[in-house]
Amino acid sequence: MPLAVGLVRIHGKLRWRCFPTESYWVGVCDPLKLTVQGDTWADLMQSIAETLNTMLAELHKSQDLDAFLRTQGWTASGPIPTHPEDVRFDVPFIPAIVGSDDSQADVRQ
Repeated sequence: MPLAVGLVRIHGKLRWRCFPTESYWVGVCDPLKLTVQGDTWADLMQSIAETLNTMLAELHKSQDLDAFLRTQGWTASGPIPTHPEDVRFDVPFIPAIVGSDDSQADVRQ
């Protein structure tokens, strides 16, 4: 029987600069120094969410999550399960499509 996964909501926000190339979408998060890509806009949004979850899960495994959250000024809603494999992290992010003139437009999820 599979274990139930606890959802941990992170209180904090991240801005991602997003732009299309000829064949895929790219998202860049400058504060976390992360870059991801997706074949479509929807794939990019999924890739961003999965990347953030994986990053936080790895920090949880290495016992660096609390320090990381404090450094970012973020908090977690409720207690975080002890076993990293029992956790799924939800981090709000704001995608901003970068135009050819380097202007940005927020695109809310």
